[in-house]
Amino acid sequence: MVAFSKNNIVILLVIAAIGTSLSILSYQYSSITAKEIAEIASQEIRSNARIEAHDLSELLIHDIQSITNNLRTLADAPTIHNNMTKLAQVLIDSAQASTGVLTDGYYLLDQNGTLIAWSNSNSSAFEKNRLDLSSQEYFIVPKETHSPYYTSVMNSADNVPRLYISYPIMVEQAAFSKSGTIPASTFKGVIVAAVNVNSIGRSLQSELSPEIISNVGLMDKNGVFLYARKHALIGKNYLGDEFQSSIPVDIKNTYDGILGRSLEGNAGAEDITVRGNTTTISYQPITIDGKRLWTLYIGSPHSLTSNVGLLIDQQKNFSTLAVVAIGAIALGIAFLILSWNKRLKGAVDARTLELRRANESLIESNKLLASANEQLKIHDRMQNEFINVAAHELRTPIMPILGDAEYIEHKFDTRNEIVEVDKETIASIIRNAKRLDRLASDILDVTRIESKSLKLNKEQFDLSDVISTCVRDLREQMENDGIDRNVRLFYSPRKILVEADKGRITQVISNLLRNAIKFTSEGVISIDAFTREHQIIVSVKDTGPGIDTEILPRLFSKFVTKSDTGTGLGLFISKSIIDAHKGKIWAENNHDGKGCTFMFSLPSV
Repeated sequence: MVAFSKNNIVILLVIAAIGTSLSILSYQYSSITAKEIAEIASQEIRSNARIEAHDLSELLIHDIQSITNNLRTLADAPTIHNNMTKLAQVLIDSAQASTGVLTDGYYLLDQNGTLIAWSNSNSSAFEKNRLDLSSQEYFIVPKETHSPYYTSVMNSADNVPRLYISYPIMVEQAAFSKSGTIPASTFKGVIVAAVNVNSIGRSLQSELSPEIISNVGLMDKNGVFLYARKHALIGKNYLGDEFQSSIPVDIKNTYDGILGRSLEGNAGAEDITVRGNTTTISYQPITIDGKRLWTLYIGSPHSLTSNVGLLIDQQKNFSTLAVVAIGAIALGIAFLILSWNKRLKGAVDARTLELRRANESLIESNKLLASANEQLKIHDRMQNEFINVAAHELRTPIMPILGDAEYIEHKFDTRNEIVEVDKETIASIIRNAKRLDRLASDILDVTRIESKSLKLNKEQFDLSDVISTCVRDLREQMENDGIDRNVRLFYSPRKILVEADKGRITQVISNLLRNAIKFTSEGVISIDAFTREHQIIVSVKDTGPGIDTEILPRLFSKFVTKSDTGTGLGLFISKSIIDAHKGKIWAENNHDGKGCTFMFSLPSV
């Protein structure tokens, strides 16, 4: 019995020793494992924080680039170069409407720094509020450097912190040197966007992942806070007393070191621990147009380190637990880690996919924006050409009318009685007045077409009557205008019934005939009408120089003309009228190389 008891005691001692050894080994293993887990988890948190900072910086860069694209477009706009204030106001208002989430306004300053237009204002306000802003750095720097400028945060009169982005307005002009004429750029002012830093902060904060409790901040490359959760720090340097006094003494050097490294232009994420609480600070440089301007910060507090330490302390108190319990806990921890890693991998993959899609969408948006910008440039060029041509067209009939009127007025001044006016003078006034009336009618028709208010009054009539009338009127006009050309008009009437707007079809035929007369100095202009495959075809053929291959693809567009006279609206109006009748109009150069043929079709009755 005694021996049995001794054996039991030995066995118990052995078991106790083994259990104690296993517990000590388990404790040591668990301690090492816990530290490795903490390091892995910390690395994952830092990785997530870097991804979050990168995603947020891309969103901010996209928003700022939308503003800079607007500024670049406005600075290059011919409307602003030509001091067309009202049209410039429309462009500025459109720019503000597109970026109003971040911008408080766009401002146009002339070469002297005088504010001449700003978004959402009116023309009377321009004259009353011409402020002198020539002392502002967002005017001085672009004027001196002829390049875009980004200010740091500035407090405005309404105590709202803003930063300003300004683009110089440079106009190409000719300069002269010993080697000849060379292009030169002249400074004409700046276009400025006022960006509300509080709006930037709210926008960034709203984009933070709800799964991570984070705070966002923004500093310029000199260490000045552009945005901070504590608004009193905005506009202050991180080395200043306001910020330094808020940092606990035991982490001040570490914190300042992190911020200093972040301003070197590299992305990263670092941990800082104070009073048992750990915060991961991730930072990402913000680069616009190849220039590093700011640094974005995300602070993500977490209690991972303290929780792991608590578990280790608890394990010290339960080091005598059975190996089975330790194994079960180890298995449980392993399962939790695997599950957490699986969920984390899924979240990272989903976020990566979202980022890839967002990047593809951004590329597509940039392509669309580039295409729209190119179309806008083409439209601006065509509009400028139209303005020049229309001004010339208006001046051409106005000058004879004014000359004849002044001549008649001079006769009244010299005779003070009845004045005799010769028929040629009256004919000149009537002819030029009709030309003005025709130009006004064309512009009014374009307005109706653009506003989709062109109405048709359809009736059934003989198309040959309309063509004969147009040919007769054109012959009379050529005789009245004194046009001496070796040109014959040929038309063989043929009765064809059509249901259409008689006045508008007359307008189309007259446009095509006048166009043929304008470009034909000698030869034959023939017009024909016939029916083919349930379609009524009208053709006007001339023996002029033909259609320039450069404008043939866009012949029926607005403002397209190769002539020194004419607005380029006649063919556009004609196409719109034929389209409204559900017909087609086209043109081609003749196969024999002499002249061209215009044709249009209408549905037959």
